[in-house]
Amino acid sequence: MAIPDDIIERVRLSSDIISVIREYLPDLKRAGRNWKACCPFHNEKTPSFVVSPEKGIFRCFGCNAAGDVFKFVMLMDNISWIESVRKLAKKAGIEIKETQADIVKVSEKAKLFEILESSAAFYHRCFLESASAAKARQYLEKRGINADTVKKFMIGYAPKGQIIQQAAKKGYGADVLSKAGIVTKTERGNFFEYMSERVIFPIFDVQGRVVAFGGRTLTDQQPKYLNTPETAVYSKSSNLYGLFQTLPELRKERKIIVLEGYMDVVIPRQFGISGAVASLGTAFTQNHAKLISRYADSVTLLFDADDAGRTAAQRALEILVENAMQCSVSSLPEGVDADEYLNEYGKDKFLELIEKSAKTAIEFMIDRACAGINKNVPETKAKAVSVLLDFVLKSGNSVVQREWVKTLSQRINVDEESVWREFKKKQRAKLTKYARDDGSSSSVGTIEKKKIDLSLEENLIYIVLSDNSFIESVPEGSFADAKCAKVFNMISSKLSEAEILNSLTESEAKWFTGLTLSAIEYNNIGEAFRTILKDIDAGKLKRKRSELGKEIALMSEGKIEKNQTMIEEYKKLTALLKGSGK
Repeated sequence: MAIPDDIIERVRLSSDIISVIREYLPDLKRAGRNWKACCPFHNEKTPSFVVSPEKGIFRCFGCNAAGDVFKFVMLMDNISWIESVRKLAKKAGIEIKETQADIVKVSEKAKLFEILESSAAFYHRCFLESASAAKARQYLEKRGINADTVKKFMIGYAPKGQIIQQAAKKGYGADVLSKAGIVTKTERGNFFEYMSERVIFPIFDVQGRVVAFGGRTLTDQQPKYLNTPETAVYSKSSNLYGLFQTLPELRKERKIIVLEGYMDVVIPRQFGISGAVASLGTAFTQNHAKLISRYADSVTLLFDADDAGRTAAQRALEILVENAMQCSVSSLPEGVDADEYLNEYGKDKFLELIEKSAKTAIEFMIDRACAGINKNVPETKAKAVSVLLDFVLKSGNSVVQREWVKTLSQRINVDEESVWREFKKKQRAKLTKYARDDGSSSSVGTIEKKKIDLSLEENLIYIVLSDNSFIESVPEGSFADAKCAKVFNMISSKLSEAEILNSLTESEAKWFTGLTLSAIEYNNIGEAFRTILKDIDAGKLKRKRSELGKEIALMSEGKIEKNQTMIEEYKKLTALLKGSGK
Protein backbone atom coordinates (compact mmCIF):
# COMPACT_ATOMS: atom_id res chain seq x y z
CA MET A 1 0.00 0.00 0.00
CA ALA A 2 1.23 3.51 -0.84
CA ILE A 3 0.65 5.60 2.28
CA PRO A 4 0.76 9.34 1.44
CA ASP A 5 4.01 11.03 2.47
CA ASP A 6 2.20 13.62 4.60
CA ILE A 7 0.53 10.85 6.62
CA ILE A 8 3.83 9.03 7.12
CA GLU A 9 5.38 12.25 8.37
CA ARG A 10 2.46 12.85 10.75
CA VAL A 11 2.88 9.37 12.19
CA ARG A 12 6.63 9.90 12.54
CA LEU A 13 6.21 13.24 14.31
CA SER A 14 3.60 11.69 16.61
CA SER A 15 5.86 8.74 17.48
CA ASP A 16 8.63 10.00 19.74
CA ILE A 17 11.51 7.63 18.98
CA ILE A 18 12.78 7.63 22.57
CA SER A 19 9.35 6.76 24.01
CA VAL A 20 8.80 4.03 21.42
CA ILE A 21 12.22 2.42 21.93
CA ARG A 22 12.00 2.62 25.75
CA GLU A 23 8.89 0.43 25.60
CA TYR A 24 11.15 -2.30 24.24
CA LEU A 25 14.39 -1.25 26.00
CA PRO A 26 13.64 0.02 29.52
CA ASP A 27 17.40 0.45 30.12
CA LEU A 28 17.75 3.12 27.43
CA LYS A 29 19.56 6.01 29.13
CA ARG A 30 20.56 9.54 28.20
CA ALA A 31 24.18 10.03 27.08
CA GLY A 32 24.67 13.72 26.31
CA ARG A 33 22.50 14.73 23.36
CA ASN A 34 21.83 11.07 22.49
CA TRP A 35 20.54 7.99 24.34
CA LYS A 36 22.32 4.64 24.69
CA ALA A 37 21.54 1.01 25.56
CA CYS A 38 22.80 -2.48 24.86
CA CYS A 39 21.68 -3.42 21.36
CA PRO A 40 18.54 -5.62 21.18
CA PHE A 41 19.71 -7.10 17.87
CA HIS A 42 22.94 -8.73 19.05
CA ASN A 43 24.60 -9.81 22.29
CA GLU A 44 26.81 -7.19 23.95
CA LYS A 45 27.86 -6.05 27.41
CA THR A 46 28.98 -2.49 26.55
CA PRO A 47 26.19 -0.33 25.06
CA SER A 48 26.79 0.52 21.41
CA PHE A 49 23.14 1.17 20.47
CA VAL A 50 22.69 4.95 20.04
CA VAL A 51 19.43 6.87 19.53
CA SER A 52 19.33 10.49 18.41
CA PRO A 53 16.03 12.18 19.35
CA GLU A 54 17.02 15.26 17.34
CA LYS A 55 17.55 13.31 14.14
CA GLY A 56 14.88 10.68 14.85
CA ILE A 57 17.20 7.77 14.08
CA PHE A 58 19.02 4.90 15.79
CA ARG A 59 22.28 3.09 15.01
CA CYS A 60 24.14 0.19 16.60
CA PHE A 61 27.88 0.65 16.14
CA GLY A 62 28.35 -3.04 16.94
CA CYS A 63 26.10 -4.83 14.42
CA ASN A 64 25.27 -1.83 12.17
CA ALA A 65 21.48 -2.12 12.60
CA ALA A 66 20.13 1.34 11.77
CA GLY A 67 17.02 3.26 10.82
CA ASP A 68 14.16 5.43 12.02
CA VAL A 69 11.30 4.71 14.41
CA PHE A 70 9.47 2.66 11.75
CA LYS A 71 12.53 0.48 11.06
CA PHE A 72 13.03 -0.13 14.79
CA VAL A 73 9.47 -1.42 15.29
CA MET A 74 9.79 -3.40 12.06
CA LEU A 75 12.92 -5.19 13.34
CA MET A 76 11.70 -5.72 16.91
CA ASP A 77 8.28 -7.07 15.96
CA ASN A 78 9.43 -8.91 12.82
CA ILE A 79 6.86 -7.11 10.67
CA SER A 80 6.94 -5.26 7.35
CA TRP A 81 7.63 -1.53 7.08
CA ILE A 82 3.99 -0.89 6.13
CA GLU A 83 2.80 -2.82 9.18
CA SER A 84 5.09 -0.81 11.46
CA VAL A 85 3.66 2.46 10.07
CA ARG A 86 0.16 1.12 10.66
CA LYS A 87 1.00 0.03 14.19
CA LEU A 88 2.42 3.42 15.18
CA ALA A 89 -0.42 5.23 13.40
CA LYS A 90 -2.98 3.26 15.37
CA LYS A 91 -1.12 4.02 18.60
CA ALA A 92 -1.06 7.73 17.73
CA GLY A 93 -4.74 7.73 16.75
CA ILE A 94 -3.99 8.63 13.13
CA GLU A 95 -6.30 7.17 10.49
CA ILE A 96 -4.72 5.76 7.34
CA LYS A 97 -7.22 5.91 4.50
CA GLU A 98 -6.86 3.25 1.86
CA THR A 99 -7.74 3.18 -1.82
CA GLN A 100 -9.72 0.26 -3.20
CA ALA A 101 -6.56 -1.13 -4.80
CA ASP A 102 -4.75 -0.93 -1.47
CA ILE A 103 -7.60 -2.67 0.31
CA VAL A 104 -7.57 -5.56 -2.20
CA LYS A 105 -3.80 -5.97 -1.85
CA VAL A 106 -3.73 -5.85 1.95
CA SER A 107 -6.87 -7.93 2.35
CA GLU A 108 -5.21 -10.97 0.76
CA LYS A 109 -2.98 -11.47 3.80
CA ALA A 110 -5.76 -10.41 6.13
CA LYS A 111 -7.89 -13.20 4.64
CA LEU A 112 -5.17 -15.74 5.34
CA PHE A 113 -4.79 -14.58 8.94
CA GLU A 114 -8.55 -14.70 9.40
CA ILE A 115 -8.95 -18.23 8.02
CA LEU A 116 -5.96 -19.45 10.06
CA GLU A 117 -7.38 -17.91 13.23
CA SER A 118 -10.81 -19.36 12.47
CA SER A 119 -9.33 -22.81 11.76
CA ALA A 120 -7.34 -22.73 15.00
CA ALA A 121 -10.50 -21.88 16.94
CA PHE A 122 -12.36 -24.71 15.18
CA TYR A 123 -9.62 -27.27 15.93
CA HIS A 124 -9.46 -26.12 19.56
CA ARG A 125 -13.23 -26.38 19.98
CA CYS A 126 -13.20 -29.86 18.45
CA PHE A 127 -10.51 -30.95 20.90
CA LEU A 128 -12.57 -29.73 23.86
CA GLU A 129 -16.02 -30.85 22.72
CA SER A 130 -15.97 -33.40 19.89
CA ALA A 131 -16.49 -37.09 20.59
CA SER A 132 -14.05 -37.88 17.77
CA ALA A 133 -11.31 -36.10 19.77
CA ALA A 134 -11.53 -38.50 22.73
CA LYS A 135 -8.35 -40.24 21.66
CA ALA A 136 -6.54 -36.88 21.38
CA ARG A 137 -7.65 -35.85 24.88
CA GLN A 138 -6.48 -39.19 26.28
CA TYR A 139 -3.12 -38.80 24.54
CA LEU A 140 -2.45 -35.33 26.01
CA GLU A 141 -3.64 -36.42 29.44
CA LYS A 142 -1.20 -39.34 29.25
CA ARG A 143 1.60 -36.91 28.33
CA GLY A 144 0.74 -34.86 31.42
CA ILE A 145 -0.71 -31.75 29.70
CA ASN A 146 -3.37 -29.98 31.74
CA ALA A 147 -6.38 -27.87 30.69
CA ASP A 148 -4.65 -24.52 31.30
CA THR A 149 -1.81 -25.48 28.97
CA VAL A 150 -4.25 -26.68 26.30
CA LYS A 151 -5.91 -23.27 26.48
CA LYS A 152 -2.66 -21.25 26.57
CA PHE A 153 -1.26 -22.95 23.47
CA MET A 154 -4.72 -23.31 21.87
CA ILE A 155 -4.07 -27.03 21.26
CA GLY A 156 -6.69 -28.65 19.05
CA TYR A 157 -7.77 -31.68 17.07
CA ALA A 158 -8.55 -31.97 13.34
CA PRO A 159 -11.54 -34.25 12.68
CA LYS A 160 -11.37 -35.94 9.30
CA GLY A 161 -12.93 -34.11 6.34
CA GLN A 162 -14.52 -31.20 8.24
CA ILE A 163 -12.30 -28.14 7.82
CA ILE A 164 -13.49 -27.38 4.25
CA GLN A 165 -17.13 -27.53 5.36
CA GLN A 166 -16.37 -25.34 8.37
CA ALA A 167 -14.60 -22.74 6.19
CA ALA A 168 -17.48 -22.72 3.70
CA LYS A 169 -19.86 -21.66 6.50
CA LYS A 170 -17.75 -18.52 6.90
CA GLY A 171 -17.65 -17.84 3.18
CA TYR A 172 -14.18 -19.25 2.48
CA GLY A 173 -13.57 -21.69 -0.34
CA ALA A 174 -10.96 -24.42 -0.64
CA ASP A 175 -8.73 -22.09 -2.68
CA VAL A 176 -8.21 -19.80 0.35
CA LEU A 177 -7.56 -22.82 2.58
CA SER A 178 -4.95 -23.94 0.06
CA LYS A 179 -3.22 -20.53 0.13
CA ALA A 180 -3.23 -20.72 3.94
CA GLY A 181 -1.52 -24.12 3.78
CA ILE A 182 -4.38 -26.02 5.41
CA VAL A 183 -5.34 -28.15 2.39
CA THR A 184 -3.72 -29.13 -0.89
CA LYS A 185 -5.19 -30.18 -4.22
CA THR A 186 -4.37 -33.71 -5.37
CA GLU A 187 -3.65 -34.72 -8.98
CA ARG A 188 -7.21 -36.04 -9.21
CA GLY A 189 -8.61 -32.62 -8.31
CA ASN A 190 -9.67 -33.51 -4.78
CA PHE A 191 -8.62 -31.54 -1.70
CA PHE A 192 -6.50 -33.24 0.95
CA GLU A 193 -6.49 -31.91 4.53
CA TYR A 194 -2.96 -31.87 5.89
CA MET A 195 -3.92 -32.22 9.56
CA SER A 196 -6.74 -34.78 9.49
CA GLU A 197 -6.97 -36.84 12.70
CA ARG A 198 -3.96 -35.21 14.30
CA VAL A 199 -3.44 -33.28 17.54
CA ILE A 200 -3.03 -29.67 16.41
CA PHE A 201 -0.43 -27.18 17.66
CA PRO A 202 -1.15 -23.70 16.26
CA ILE A 203 2.02 -21.75 15.44
CA PHE A 204 1.94 -18.06 16.39
CA ASP A 205 4.16 -15.25 15.16
CA VAL A 206 5.60 -12.69 17.60
CA GLN A 207 2.46 -10.57 17.22
CA GLY A 208 0.27 -13.44 18.40
CA ARG A 209 -1.25 -14.20 15.00
CA VAL A 210 -1.79 -17.83 13.94
CA VAL A 211 0.42 -18.37 10.88
CA ALA A 212 0.56 -22.17 10.54
CA PHE A 213 -0.09 -25.51 12.24
CA GLY A 214 1.86 -28.49 13.47
CA GLY A 215 0.16 -31.85 13.85
CA ARG A 216 0.98 -35.03 15.81
CA THR A 217 -0.46 -38.31 14.57
CA LEU A 218 -2.42 -40.54 16.97
CA THR A 219 -1.83 -43.64 14.83
CA ASP A 220 1.14 -45.25 13.09
CA GLN A 221 0.76 -42.70 10.28
CA GLN A 222 4.04 -41.21 9.02
CA PRO A 223 5.44 -38.71 9.54
CA LYS A 224 4.73 -38.64 13.26
CA TYR A 225 4.87 -34.82 13.27
CA LEU A 226 3.79 -32.71 10.30
CA ASN A 227 3.89 -28.95 9.67
CA THR A 228 1.72 -27.08 7.19
CA PRO A 229 3.73 -25.73 4.23
CA GLU A 230 5.18 -22.24 3.90
CA THR A 231 2.76 -19.55 2.75
CA ALA A 232 2.60 -15.80 2.18
CA VAL A 233 2.35 -15.35 5.96
CA TYR A 234 4.53 -18.21 7.22
CA SER A 235 8.21 -19.07 6.90
CA LYS A 236 9.64 -21.98 8.91
CA SER A 237 13.07 -20.36 9.08
CA SER A 238 11.69 -17.13 10.56
CA ASN A 239 9.41 -18.48 13.30
CA LEU A 240 9.96 -20.40 16.53
CA TYR A 241 7.29 -22.42 18.29
CA GLY A 242 6.48 -21.07 21.76
CA LEU A 243 8.24 -17.72 21.31
CA PHE A 244 5.05 -15.67 21.46
CA GLN A 245 3.87 -17.39 24.66
CA THR A 246 7.13 -16.64 26.48
CA LEU A 247 7.72 -13.05 25.26
CA PRO A 248 6.65 -11.31 28.52
CA GLU A 249 9.28 -13.25 30.54
CA LEU A 250 11.92 -12.87 27.82
CA ARG A 251 11.74 -9.08 27.97
CA LYS A 252 12.83 -9.34 31.63
CA GLU A 253 15.06 -12.42 31.76
CA ARG A 254 16.48 -12.47 28.19
CA LYS A 255 17.29 -16.21 28.34
CA ILE A 256 16.11 -18.79 25.82
CA ILE A 257 16.17 -22.60 25.82
CA VAL A 258 16.03 -24.11 22.33
CA LEU A 259 14.48 -27.58 22.25
CA GLU A 260 13.41 -29.92 19.48
CA GLY A 261 9.63 -30.39 19.53
CA TYR A 262 6.20 -29.11 20.48
CA MET A 263 5.91 -31.20 23.64
CA ASP A 264 9.42 -30.14 24.67
CA VAL A 265 8.13 -26.56 24.73
CA VAL A 266 4.62 -27.06 26.10
CA ILE A 267 5.50 -29.12 29.19
CA PRO A 268 8.35 -26.88 30.47
CA ARG A 269 6.00 -23.93 30.15
CA GLN A 270 3.41 -25.81 32.19
CA PHE A 271 6.02 -26.30 34.92
CA GLY A 272 6.74 -22.56 35.01
CA ILE A 273 9.94 -22.66 32.97
CA SER A 274 10.13 -19.63 30.69
CA GLY A 275 12.11 -19.11 27.50
CA ALA A 276 11.41 -22.53 25.92
CA VAL A 277 11.16 -22.47 22.09
CA ALA A 278 11.59 -24.95 19.23
CA SER A 279 12.37 -24.77 15.53
CA LEU A 280 9.59 -25.91 13.25
CA GLY A 281 10.60 -29.08 11.47
CA THR A 282 13.60 -27.43 9.85
CA ALA A 283 17.28 -26.98 10.65
CA PHE A 284 18.27 -23.99 12.76
CA THR A 285 18.88 -20.96 10.52
CA GLN A 286 20.46 -17.50 10.51
CA ASN A 287 16.94 -16.05 10.65
CA HIS A 288 16.24 -18.06 13.83
CA ALA A 289 19.43 -16.67 15.39
CA LYS A 290 18.52 -13.09 14.46
CA LEU A 291 15.02 -13.60 15.87
CA ILE A 292 16.43 -14.96 19.15
CA SER A 293 18.98 -12.14 19.44
CA ARG A 294 16.16 -9.60 19.62
CA TYR A 295 14.79 -11.14 22.79
CA ALA A 296 17.66 -12.94 24.52
CA ASP A 297 21.29 -12.45 25.54
CA SER A 298 22.04 -16.12 26.26
CA VAL A 299 20.89 -19.38 24.70
CA THR A 300 20.87 -22.94 26.04
CA LEU A 301 20.55 -25.70 23.44
CA LEU A 302 18.79 -28.81 24.73
CA PHE A 303 18.73 -31.40 21.95
CA ASP A 304 18.44 -35.19 22.06
CA ALA A 305 21.54 -36.99 23.38
CA ASP A 306 21.86 -39.15 20.24
CA ASP A 307 24.19 -38.36 17.33
CA ALA A 308 21.46 -36.64 15.30
CA GLY A 309 20.69 -34.40 18.28
CA ARG A 310 24.37 -33.54 18.79
CA THR A 311 24.75 -32.73 15.09
CA ALA A 312 21.71 -30.44 15.24
CA ALA A 313 23.12 -28.78 18.36
CA GLN A 314 26.47 -28.20 16.64
CA ARG A 315 24.85 -26.57 13.61
CA ALA A 316 22.72 -24.30 15.80
CA LEU A 317 25.76 -23.47 17.94
CA GLU A 318 27.82 -22.40 14.93
CA ILE A 319 25.07 -20.07 13.73
CA LEU A 320 24.48 -18.55 17.18
CA VAL A 321 28.22 -17.94 17.70
CA GLU A 322 28.37 -16.19 14.31
CA ASN A 323 25.62 -13.91 15.63
CA ALA A 324 27.60 -13.12 18.82
CA MET A 325 25.24 -15.00 21.14
CA GLN A 326 26.39 -16.46 24.47
CA CYS A 327 25.67 -20.19 24.16
CA SER A 328 25.78 -23.41 26.12
CA VAL A 329 24.69 -26.97 25.33
CA SER A 330 22.92 -29.21 27.85
CA SER A 331 21.70 -32.78 27.51
CA LEU A 332 19.11 -35.13 28.96
CA PRO A 333 19.70 -38.86 29.48
CA GLU A 334 19.66 -40.65 26.11
CA GLY A 335 16.18 -41.72 25.03
CA VAL A 336 14.44 -39.33 27.45
CA ASP A 337 12.48 -36.26 26.28
CA ALA A 338 12.21 -33.01 28.24
CA ASP A 339 8.51 -33.53 28.94
CA GLU A 340 9.12 -37.07 30.24
CA TYR A 341 11.90 -35.92 32.57
CA LEU A 342 9.81 -33.04 33.94
CA ASN A 343 6.77 -35.21 34.58
CA GLU A 344 8.89 -37.76 36.44
CA TYR A 345 11.32 -35.55 38.38
CA GLY A 346 9.81 -32.04 38.41
CA LYS A 347 11.05 -28.52 37.68
CA ASP A 348 13.89 -28.25 40.19
CA LYS A 349 15.58 -31.49 39.11
CA PHE A 350 15.13 -30.53 35.46
CA LEU A 351 16.81 -27.14 35.94
CA GLU A 352 19.53 -28.74 38.03
CA LEU A 353 20.21 -31.27 35.27
CA ILE A 354 20.43 -28.51 32.64
CA GLU A 355 22.89 -26.59 34.78
CA LYS A 356 25.06 -29.58 35.68
CA SER A 357 25.21 -30.97 32.15
CA ALA A 358 25.80 -27.57 30.54
CA LYS A 359 28.90 -27.23 28.40
CA THR A 360 30.21 -24.00 26.99
CA ALA A 361 30.27 -23.68 23.22
CA ILE A 362 33.98 -24.53 22.97
CA GLU A 363 33.74 -27.43 25.46
CA PHE A 364 30.94 -28.99 23.44
CA MET A 365 32.89 -28.58 20.21
CA ILE A 366 36.07 -30.06 21.74
CA ASP A 367 34.13 -33.13 22.86
CA ARG A 368 32.71 -33.48 19.33
CA ALA A 369 36.07 -33.02 17.60
CA CYS A 370 37.95 -35.38 19.92
CA ALA A 371 35.37 -38.17 20.06
CA GLY A 372 37.13 -41.41 19.19
CA ILE A 373 40.49 -39.92 18.15
CA ASN A 374 43.88 -41.05 19.39
CA LYS A 375 45.42 -38.02 21.11
CA ASN A 376 48.86 -39.63 21.01
CA VAL A 377 49.02 -39.29 17.22
CA PRO A 378 50.21 -35.79 16.21
CA GLU A 379 48.35 -35.86 12.88
CA THR A 380 44.96 -36.57 14.53
CA LYS A 381 45.63 -33.83 17.08
CA ALA A 382 46.44 -31.40 14.29
CA LYS A 383 43.24 -32.32 12.44
CA ALA A 384 41.12 -31.81 15.59
CA VAL A 385 42.81 -28.45 16.26
CA SER A 386 42.16 -27.34 12.69
CA VAL A 387 38.44 -28.20 12.93
CA LEU A 388 38.14 -26.39 16.25
CA LEU A 389 39.95 -23.30 15.02
CA ASP A 390 37.43 -23.04 12.18
CA PHE A 391 34.80 -22.83 14.91
CA VAL A 392 36.80 -20.28 16.93
CA LEU A 393 36.93 -18.06 13.83
CA LYS A 394 33.12 -17.88 13.83
CA SER A 395 33.27 -15.66 16.90
CA GLY A 396 34.04 -12.08 16.03
CA ASN A 397 35.18 -11.29 19.58
CA SER A 398 38.98 -11.32 20.05
CA VAL A 399 38.71 -11.89 23.83
CA VAL A 400 36.48 -14.93 23.29
CA GLN A 401 38.81 -16.21 20.58
CA ARG A 402 41.88 -15.95 22.86
CA GLU A 403 40.07 -17.75 25.73
CA TRP A 404 38.83 -20.50 23.43
CA VAL A 405 42.33 -21.06 22.05
CA LYS A 406 43.61 -21.36 25.61
CA THR A 407 40.86 -23.88 26.51
CA LEU A 408 41.34 -26.12 23.48
CA SER A 409 45.15 -26.13 23.84
CA GLN A 410 44.77 -27.31 27.46
CA ARG A 411 42.13 -29.93 26.64
CA ILE A 412 44.04 -31.39 23.68
CA ASN A 413 47.42 -30.92 25.35
CA VAL A 414 49.02 -28.78 22.64
CA ASP A 415 51.28 -25.76 23.22
CA GLU A 416 49.06 -22.66 23.32
CA GLU A 417 51.39 -20.50 21.23
CA SER A 418 51.47 -23.17 18.52
CA VAL A 419 47.68 -23.23 18.44
CA TRP A 420 47.58 -19.43 18.36
CA ARG A 421 49.97 -19.36 15.38
CA GLU A 422 47.71 -21.80 13.52
CA PHE A 423 44.74 -19.62 14.37
CA LYS A 424 46.44 -16.49 12.98
CA LYS A 425 47.20 -18.39 9.76
CA LYS A 426 43.54 -19.29 9.37
CA GLN A 427 42.54 -15.74 10.23
CA ARG A 428 44.86 -14.30 7.58
CA ALA A 429 43.58 -16.77 4.99
CA LYS A 430 40.01 -15.77 5.80
CA LEU A 431 40.82 -12.06 5.53
CA THR A 432 42.59 -12.58 2.22
CA LYS A 433 39.62 -14.51 0.82
CA TYR A 434 37.26 -11.80 2.06
CA ALA A 435 39.33 -9.11 0.39
CA ARG A 436 39.36 -10.97 -2.94
CA ASP A 437 35.63 -11.72 -2.77
CA ASP A 438 35.04 -8.05 -2.03
CA GLY A 439 36.98 -6.99 -5.13
CA SER A 440 39.65 -5.37 -2.96
CA SER A 441 43.39 -5.95 -2.80
CA SER A 442 44.44 -9.40 -1.59
CA SER A 443 46.94 -7.79 0.76
CA VAL A 444 45.96 -8.38 4.39
CA GLY A 445 47.96 -5.32 5.30
CA THR A 446 45.69 -3.22 3.11
CA ILE A 447 42.64 -4.38 5.06
CA GLU A 448 44.20 -3.90 8.46
CA LYS A 449 45.44 -0.42 7.60
CA LYS A 450 42.22 0.73 5.95
CA LYS A 451 41.45 4.27 7.12
CA ILE A 452 38.28 4.70 9.12
CA ASP A 453 38.39 8.55 9.08
CA LEU A 454 35.67 10.41 7.20
CA SER A 455 36.53 11.54 3.70
CA LEU A 456 36.50 15.26 2.83
CA GLU A 457 33.09 14.91 1.23
CA GLU A 458 31.70 13.02 4.24
CA ASN A 459 33.01 15.80 6.50
CA LEU A 460 31.23 18.29 4.28
CA ILE A 461 27.96 16.36 4.60
CA TYR A 462 28.41 16.21 8.38
CA ILE A 463 28.91 19.99 8.56
CA VAL A 464 25.86 20.91 6.45
CA LEU A 465 23.75 18.48 8.50
CA SER A 466 24.99 20.20 11.67
CA ASP A 467 24.35 23.69 10.30
CA ASN A 468 22.07 24.15 7.29
CA SER A 469 23.31 27.73 6.80
CA PHE A 470 26.37 26.28 5.02
CA ILE A 471 24.29 24.63 2.29
CA GLU A 472 24.16 27.63 -0.05
CA SER A 473 27.95 28.05 0.15
CA VAL A 474 28.67 24.57 -1.25
CA PRO A 475 29.74 25.00 -4.91
CA GLU A 476 28.08 22.89 -7.58
CA GLY A 477 30.05 19.75 -8.42
CA SER A 478 31.67 19.45 -4.97
CA PHE A 479 30.74 15.78 -4.66
CA ALA A 480 32.39 13.03 -6.68
CA ASP A 481 31.09 10.37 -4.25
CA ALA A 482 27.63 9.27 -5.49
CA LYS A 483 26.32 8.64 -1.95
CA CYS A 484 27.40 12.09 -0.75
CA ALA A 485 25.95 13.78 -3.83
CA LYS A 486 22.64 11.95 -3.37
CA VAL A 487 22.38 12.88 0.32
CA PHE A 488 23.44 16.50 -0.29
CA ASN A 489 20.63 16.93 -2.83
CA MET A 490 18.15 15.67 -0.22
CA ILE A 491 19.56 17.98 2.45
CA SER A 492 19.25 20.88 -0.01
CA SER A 493 15.59 19.89 -0.49
CA LYS A 494 15.07 20.44 3.27
CA LEU A 495 14.44 16.75 4.05
CA SER A 496 15.01 15.65 7.66
CA GLU A 497 17.53 12.93 8.54
CA ALA A 498 14.70 10.44 9.06
CA GLU A 499 13.16 11.29 5.67
CA ILE A 500 16.57 10.95 4.01
CA LEU A 501 17.01 7.57 5.68
CA ASN A 502 13.78 6.28 4.17
CA SER A 503 15.02 7.18 0.67
CA LEU A 504 18.29 5.24 0.95
CA THR A 505 19.18 1.63 0.25
CA GLU A 506 20.03 -0.57 3.24
CA SER A 507 23.80 -0.20 2.76
CA GLU A 508 23.46 3.56 2.22
CA ALA A 509 21.32 3.82 5.37
CA LYS A 510 24.00 2.10 7.46
CA TRP A 511 26.62 4.47 6.07
CA PHE A 512 24.41 7.52 6.63
CA THR A 513 23.50 6.70 10.24
CA GLY A 514 27.15 6.00 11.03
CA LEU A 515 28.05 9.37 9.55
CA THR A 516 25.32 11.41 11.24
CA LEU A 517 25.86 9.85 14.67
CA SER A 518 29.65 10.27 14.55
CA ALA A 519 30.94 12.40 17.41
CA ILE A 520 32.98 14.99 15.48
CA GLU A 521 34.00 18.31 16.98
CA TYR A 522 35.59 21.13 14.98
CA ASN A 523 37.54 23.87 16.79
CA ASN A 524 36.01 26.33 14.32
CA ILE A 525 33.29 24.88 12.11
CA GLY A 526 33.43 27.80 9.65
CA GLU A 527 37.16 27.43 9.21
CA ALA A 528 36.81 23.66 8.84
CA PHE A 529 34.13 24.19 6.18
CA ARG A 530 36.35 26.55 4.16
CA THR A 531 39.39 24.28 4.48
CA ILE A 532 37.40 21.24 3.32
CA LEU A 533 36.07 23.10 0.27
CA LYS A 534 39.61 24.25 -0.56
CA ASP A 535 40.92 20.68 -0.26
CA ILE A 536 38.07 19.28 -2.37
CA ASP A 537 38.79 21.90 -5.04
CA ALA A 538 42.50 21.05 -4.93
CA GLY A 539 41.60 17.39 -5.32
CA LYS A 540 39.63 18.17 -8.46
CA LEU A 541 42.57 20.16 -9.84
CA LYS A 542 44.96 17.28 -9.12
CA ARG A 543 42.70 14.80 -10.88
CA LYS A 544 42.40 17.13 -13.88
CA ARG A 545 46.19 17.65 -13.99
CA SER A 546 46.72 13.87 -13.75
CA GLU A 547 44.42 13.29 -16.74
CA LEU A 548 46.23 15.97 -18.74
CA GLY A 549 49.60 14.52 -17.70
CA LYS A 550 48.67 11.18 -19.29
CA GLU A 551 47.75 12.96 -22.53
CA ILE A 552 50.97 14.98 -22.55
CA ALA A 553 53.03 11.79 -21.96
CA LEU A 554 51.46 10.29 -25.08
CA MET A 555 52.30 13.51 -26.98
CA SER A 556 55.93 13.25 -25.84
CA GLU A 557 56.09 9.67 -27.11
CA GLY A 558 54.66 10.79 -30.46
CA LYS A 559 51.61 8.57 -30.06
CA ILE A 560 49.13 11.43 -30.38
CA GLU A 561 49.29 14.90 -31.97
CA LYS A 562 50.76 17.70 -29.87
CA ASN A 563 48.15 20.03 -28.33
CA GLN A 564 49.58 23.33 -27.05
CA THR A 565 46.32 24.31 -25.29
CA MET A 566 46.49 21.16 -23.13
CA ILE A 567 50.14 21.80 -22.32
CA GLU A 568 49.39 25.37 -21.22
CA GLU A 569 46.46 24.19 -19.11
CA TYR A 570 48.72 21.58 -17.47
CA LYS A 571 51.28 24.26 -16.60
CA LYS A 572 48.56 26.51 -15.22
CA LEU A 573 47.15 23.74 -13.02
CA THR A 574 50.65 22.90 -11.76
CA ALA A 575 51.18 26.55 -10.76
CA LEU A 576 47.79 26.71 -9.04
CA LEU A 577 48.48 23.55 -7.04
CA LYS A 578 51.90 24.84 -5.99
CA GLY A 579 50.27 28.04 -4.84
CA SER A 580 47.70 26.12 -2.83
CA GLY A 581 50.43 24.13 -1.15
CA LYS A 582 49.20 20.88 -2.66
